[in-house]
Amino acid sequence: MARGSATINRRERALLAAIALASLLPLSAVSPQGSQSELRVRLQSSDGSPVGGALVALLDANDSIVAEGLSTESGTRVLRAASGTYRVRARRIGFLPFVSSPVVIPRQDELLLAIETARVVLDRIVVNSKSECSRSDSGSRSLGIVWDEIDKALRASRLTTADLKGIGRGRVYHKEVGAGGNVISTDTTLFDIVNQRPFGAIDPDSLARAGYVFGDEAKGWIFYAPDETVLLSDQFAATHCFRLVREAARSGAIGVAFEPVPQRKLADIVGVLWVDERTAELREVVFRFVHAGVLSRFEAGGFTRFLRVPSGAWVVDEWLLKLPRLALKRSAFIGEQYMQVGYYEHGGGILYGVREARSVTDSLRKH
Repeated sequence: MARGSATINRRERALLAAIALASLLPLSAVSPQGSQSELRVRLQSSDGSPVGGALVALLDANDSIVAEGLSTESGTRVLRAASGTYRVRARRIGFLPFVSSPVVIPRQDELLLAIETARVVLDRIVVNSKSECSRSDSGSRSLGIVWDEIDKALRASRLTTADLKGIGRGRVYHKEVGAGGNVISTDTTLFDIVNQRPFGAIDPDSLARAGYVFGDEAKGWIFYAPDETVLLSDQFAATHCFRLVREAARSGAIGVAFEPVPQRKLADIVGVLWVDERTAELREVVFRFVHAGVLSRFEAGGFTRFLRVPSGAWVVDEWLLKLPRLALKRSAFIGEQYMQVGYYEHGGGILYGVREARSVTDSLRKH
């Protein structure tokens, strides 16, 4: 690419699609190799209605997760593990965790659990400006409460293939816009969502070691952004600090803001994960790039929005990455300088099935 034009080629565009949230693997902790037994669990609320979309886990004697998955729309989940004694933990968004008494498997009959736990109250949490560079800090109780709700949604969004039924199609698009707002180019790819989650994941270790942006003004850039795997990873926790925030423009929401630890100077991201205070549901992640040279001056960044589907699982409803389109300008007073002459958009999401999913969201919240 010629000097003075920060365009993005098709190869780079393909890599940019890594912003989309979700890996191609189902949410399931794999038990040790060997003979495994099944435990069929059914969750229901006090009125007998099924509890879908809960994270159901088998815990061993050390409270380590042996197997985990989402309960279906009918409230069931089959877990597989070696024969032994376990407890079943159920985590659902907006409620405190439920842990059963010991259960021995193999077990012939279905295990019916009545899930009765208190609601999580977020609107009374007091926000201060203190930043914690460890989410597990014992002094960060309020931060831990909010992060636990985010953790549930991010883990739930690692869908099994069964949860994709009825979602329909997905799309990925790229658009280049000039300085006057005129569209220079655009292209869209549509695809069926059949037996795997619609968008791919990024290796969190690579991002921690090498950063989120590669390239420069002359050659162009390759960008990466976080997905569930990254946000939940030990690498992300080790390289970022966190604090609770509220904004007047987001009434009824509480956020967990993140930024690189002070000593980290690689190209990285700062942003906020926004949670609905009433339902404790994760709504959106917004971010921008920092320590990325001229890109940081032009507020390059993006967002990802989430949707709860009828099964109770979470998917990426919409995502967007907006980047500056730069050109080298020459002036007798300031010399050569890169200026923004438009922008690039890279985004995607779910095309249909969304309306039906949203229509049941309110009823699902009641469970």
